[in-house]
Amino acid sequence: MTTTARPHALIVDDNPDNRLVIRIALESRNFVVEDIGDPIHAQDVLNTRTFDLLILDLQMPGRTGREILLTLRPNPLHDHMKVIILTAHAYLNTDEIENKADFTLQKPFNPVELAALCDRIQASSAPNITAHTG
Repeated sequence: MTTTARPHALIVDDNPDNRLVIRIALESRNFVVEDIGDPIHAQDVLNTRTFDLLILDLQMPGRTGREILLTLRPNPLHDHMKVIILTAHAYLNTDEIENKADFTLQKPFNPVELAALCDRIQASSAPNITAHTG
């Protein structure tokens, strides 16, 4: 019997309610999910581990999602990782961020739409799902 590796996702959002809704949407799509509410801790995790999908809030205290995003893309560890940016502020969604993120969702977001987006991500990157360190 062949088993397929489940994709791994990391949610980084300082709002626990958002993390719960996102977790439920991702787990319903067979993702193994971790979530972190502290962006500084998230940066530490992302310095040593990779995921198939990162869902990243842009506005957080301590370190912004933008700062995290800009450190990720130069790191070859994250070459295959898809990034969904969440933002309540359209003005924060600059070209610089759009060029580094794969998708952007405006808050409040629809969990059904998020789950459908995750389906599309899985379908487009299934052959690239890799083993995870950590």
